[in-house]
Amino acid sequence: MSITQTELWKNATFSIERIEGRAPRTLIYRITGQFNARDMYGSMKQIALGNIFEFKAPAGDETPTLHIFDLAAVPQMDSSALGTLVSHFINCRNKGIRVVVTSPSPNVLQLFKFTKVDSLIPTAATVEEALS
Repeated sequence: MSITQTELWKNATFSIERIEGRAPRTLIYRITGQFNARDMYGSMKQIALGNIFEFKAPAGDETPTLHIFDLAAVPQMDSSALGTLVSHFINCRNKGIRVVVTSPSPNVLQLFKFTKVDSLIPTAATVEEALS
């Protein structure tokens, strides 16, 4: 990935920023706000949300091998958001792409543990930790 790229999707209370990481072949999805169905779909259709997580490298560039979901600014998430993360994780795993969730709040971590997603998707305290 030779060109640094940032894309932002947002409404009044929710945003997703897709950033090319400093580490080679890394994408960071920085999510801000309540990660729930109402806020996710409040300003975009489900297909548009799915397109946010699809990334095709420009011709000649290598596909990212690590996707990091930075949830530091996500106080809570619902089952719809959790399903979005799990679906993305499965799609990535099938393509050989690693997914890590960073900085989950106590509420998000509790949801991960309750649904056993914590045993499926690895978590890290920070983006830097996920890169190591």
